Amino acid sequence: MYLKRIISENVGPIEKVDIKPSFNDDGSPKPLILVGENGSGKSTLLSNIVDSFYEIASKAFSNVVKPDRLGHVLYKTINPSEIKIGKRFLLSFLEYDIPNTQYVFKAGKLSMEELKEKIDVNSSISWNDTDGIKDVNTSEKDAENAFNRDIVCYFGPDRYEKPAWMGKSYFNNEDGCHLALKENWSGILKNPITIKNVTGDSLQWLLDIIADSRADIEFVDDTNINFIHQNVPELKLLLQSRKNVETILSKILGKDVFFLLNRRDQWNSRFRILSKNGVVSPTLDALSTGQLALFNMFSTIARYGDVGNINNSIHLENIKGIVVIDEVELHLHSNLQKEILPTLIKLFPKVQFIMTTHSPLFLLGMRDTFGEDGFDIFEMPSGNKIDVERFSEFQKAYDYYQHTQKHQEELNDIVKQIKNDSSEKPLIITEGASDWMHLEAAYKALKEKNECASIFEGMLIDFLRYEPIKQDDICGLMQSSNSSSLRMNMGADELKKICEGMAKVPQSRKYIFVADCDKDDVTSKLGGHPYKDWGNNVYSFVLPIPQLRENTPKICIEHLYSDEEIKTECEICGKKCRLFMGSEFDVRGISSSLGLICENKKACGPQSIAILEGSKGEKITPFADPSDNRGLSKIKFANNILNKIPPFDNFNFSNFIKIFEIIKEICNKEMV
Repeated sequence: MYLKRIISENVGPIEKVDIKPSFNDDGSPKPLILVGENGSGKSTLLSNIVDSFYEIASKAFSNVVKPDRLGHVLYKTINPSEIKIGKRFLLSFLEYDIPNTQYVFKAGKLSMEELKEKIDVNSSISWNDTDGIKDVNTSEKDAENAFNRDIVCYFGPDRYEKPAWMGKSYFNNEDGCHLALKENWSGILKNPITIKNVTGDSLQWLLDIIADSRADIEFVDDTNINFIHQNVPELKLLLQSRKNVETILSKILGKDVFFLLNRRDQWNSRFRILSKNGVVSPTLDALSTGQLALFNMFSTIARYGDVGNINNSIHLENIKGIVVIDEVELHLHSNLQKEILPTLIKLFPKVQFIMTTHSPLFLLGMRDTFGEDGFDIFEMPSGNKIDVERFSEFQKAYDYYQHTQKHQEELNDIVKQIKNDSSEKPLIITEGASDWMHLEAAYKALKEKNECASIFEGMLIDFLRYEPIKQDDICGLMQSSNSSSLRMNMGADELKKICEGMAKVPQSRKYIFVADCDKDDVTSKLGGHPYKDWGNNVYSFVLPIPQLRENTPKICIEHLYSDEEIKTECEICGKKCRLFMGSEFDVRGISSSLGLICENKKACGPQSIAILEGSKGEKITPFADPSDNRGLSKIKFANNILNKIPPFDNFNFSNFIKIFEIIKEICNKEMV
């Protein structure tokens, strides 16, 4: 049973959609995915597909819908209020490959003649032009054959599984996935169409397939055994059913697992999940919500196929039918969406999957697994098929996600490295890999001065010493001689996030975060009077503004030196290199007096005090030779000051005194 055509017109946000699901050359269906914003009609389209399942099945099975005096209770009611504003009718039309099987759902004013002009409708369906109508023109025999032969099921957005930790009385269990009041002994549809809360059914089925796959044995002697009561080739086939379901869970968990029965006098469950390293889960419902939801979904497909024909669970590739999934990524972590979900779908090549999603990760995973032409994507409410070029949007989203995820992992690593230091001295953490060098150089110089004795007496502090993860290395312009083995990328935003994170839990050591004063959002978040106490022994402040920068208060740590000191030259690779300031160049990035050009034009201009270094994007080069970089790196500049390399051995650190007065005040604050 496959869906061949989907037409929806004037239904809610949908004006007109005409979708013809695709099939491969061998006749197998391609997965069909609906995408679009909330309210674009994805679920509306699915509702008629699911409604058609109930209507077709009710032709042959007595337990599908609830009877009433007019026939049966409708799964989807005919509601004229759903007609698109300004239109006089709504229409949903579906066509299946079951002989002569079509579904029509109509409200408002639409004649049969008008409908025939739109689509080829079997003449056995008729109606009054102005009445609402819902009908399927299939025979009882064809409906029975289709549902007994193939699987047909729907996983809605309200699917759920009870967490293992939740008490039963607090879990609302909706009995019956059919709308039947009671079951009859004949004409019963064995597989409910709508699937919810099936962990118990999954577990019972797993116990059955485990039992079928186990052999009866007898001991010939103390060491040798024989199989008895079993046909060995048949046992081998039955074992494959078990292995197939174990494969599904193995893919979800990312490790090879197998099922085992507990002895009846052990554990709280007869069933447990193991790997070669031991117990993975003591029972099925102890899995995470996402893992359990995904396992139940695909094990149910195998179980449904098994009901009609036990060979289907042995050969998953033979299971046919339709599986509708609304919000397929529901409950799933990013890896399950992108890597695992498409892989599980591919285990069932003859199942027609019709799904909705909001997840770019899932779509990219489908492309990686099925290829660009292996599945169809239709964008709602237009119903237009998205071509390969549209994937660029999803790729951008994924690249951004990966960058964000990697960035967060880097921040977590930084925190781990910080906390691995067992020292009890307050730790000063700066936003730049060169900032700590300036502070340490100032600390060493100022504590030797008599006039600063009251500040530094008894002050025992340490600095987080680190270098960037990556840096240019042009004749040593970027490379420092610092022996620190700690490498990380830490700008203002990273500093703020780490500070916020560490303040959430009690710290046995004081952490003092020091930020530049050049970003308003960071200044407002980390600044204080004179510092901010985050609690849990975490503190932060921004650089105090020295008198020489009162007119230009957005400063970084190099601005605590005089302009002359900032422009101190050193010889590298036989040429004079230094830091530059934005005011040395015009808005074009040109300095006629120096004969130099700056790459970073945005930082240049007569009023700019921006510090320009020799890094990528800021290189300072002569007019005649754009490869001859004369810019010094901030790291090299700071390293020269810290190690007193002439002519950087006599800098004035008086503008740093206020920083250490703040640090002193924090150090003297009672730890809490």
